[in-house]
Amino acid sequence: MTDKISAPNVYLYAFQLHNDSQCSNNPLWKHCDNILANFTDKRVTQNLVFPPKSDSYRDDLLPNVALTFNSNPPIEGFAQPLQIHDSYALWLNIGCPEDGTADNVDVDLIQKFNPNQALLIDGDDNFLGQTLLITAWLTEPPPEKLDSLKPLADKCRDSLFQGDSPPVFDLSGKLFGSPIFEYGTISDIANYRHLLVWLLADKQTDEDFSTCQAEILDLLFYRNKIIKAFQDSRQIYRELDREYRIIEKNMEILQQQFSRGTVLTSVQLQEFQEQLKQLFSKAVTYTSLLRKLENYDNTIVLNLNNYTDILQKICDILGIDKEELSILNNFSIKTAPYVRSQIAGDLGYFRHGTNLIDQAIASIRGIVEIEQARSDRTNQLALRNSEDKEKYRDDRLESTVQAIGVGLAAGGIAASSGTDKLFDTVQNHQIPILMQWHPFVFSFALSFAIALFAAGITWWRTKPKNS
Repeated sequence: MTDKISAPNVYLYAFQLHNDSQCSNNPLWKHCDNILANFTDKRVTQNLVFPPKSDSYRDDLLPNVALTFNSNPPIEGFAQPLQIHDSYALWLNIGCPEDGTADNVDVDLIQKFNPNQALLIDGDDNFLGQTLLITAWLTEPPPEKLDSLKPLADKCRDSLFQGDSPPVFDLSGKLFGSPIFEYGTISDIANYRHLLVWLLADKQTDEDFSTCQAEILDLLFYRNKIIKAFQDSRQIYRELDREYRIIEKNMEILQQQFSRGTVLTSVQLQEFQEQLKQLFSKAVTYTSLLRKLENYDNTIVLNLNNYTDILQKICDILGIDKEELSILNNFSIKTAPYVRSQIAGDLGYFRHGTNLIDQAIASIRGIVEIEQARSDRTNQLALRNSEDKEKYRDDRLESTVQAIGVGLAAGGIAASSGTDKLFDTVQNHQIPILMQWHPFVFSFALSFAIALFAAGITWWRTKPKNS
């Protein structure tokens, strides 16, 4: 198979989220102007017209200008900036005319369409991605086996990328009746670039391509939004993985602390309370990341539905089956499900992290509550003991005062109730030891004895029970 091609062209489809406050300064227009500077003095930025907010799905941002160009050697092209829903789109073409001036040219001519790698855009976080499409007419009838054309497609790719990390081959097929080769694998998402090399072999292919230009643009728009969502989900995956490892480490530390089984000091209790606050904060962050991952999956589902609808629309326009669009349909039946399965696996794994956090929070709460209850009980017992001792002293004093009062009263009553007669009785009975006592001494001693007896009984009956 010859290495010659005819009328090669490169189409750039690039997409960027738009910002209402940054319409004319959107980075996508700067990229476009930088590309055009290699071929013409015309610029996109100075001609842009931004429509007021409307319900229109698609708006032409150059409604009164057809931005085309010619250069020497014969290279021509156009730039078409658009607003599609929530994004800006750039559809740009650089190539050779189909007037016979670029027939049987060498594949290396394609490198002139990408001077200084101008077509390779590395945008900011709002850049949704790009697809590069190389079209070239075959100079000979295509062979029956597509594998025979792959070396030619590889050379077209290498010429466009000029050795700068060209995307790897993914799959091949036919589109609108002509061989097409796709480069760029989703598994290498960090270095992902999407390239299609379409080797035209039938005039009907060119006509169908022209008929479905708008639908192909929309198809690539939704495709790039899906890839972008998956790329962003990988960043969330890395953040979740980091947070998950931190949570696991904290759980190990907590388990070691719990296994000690000792009564916590006030300092340790304060440390646990601080850990509880940190875990609440960690739970909010972790849950937010999980929600973002779920949102990316929802974004993929929404755009995949749109992608499938556009495929069906192309089939309806051309009156063909989806099997005839196998290389485009492959994205919806293989690539997108792979992307979703990756995110589903991530969600299934990282949701365990919320369980770990919940367990940690519950464990620390339990420990803190137990220790606080234990501390409160100890303080209450100490306070109760102090109160009991104070009450005991008061009761004992009251008992003593009552005993003394009763004793004095009893002694006074005894002294005034006829101790003289009792003394006379003692004298009459001639009790020797008492006969020698003076009547006053006898009366005082008897009254004192009665008072002491009465006080003793009173104190015994009124004394505090725990004395």
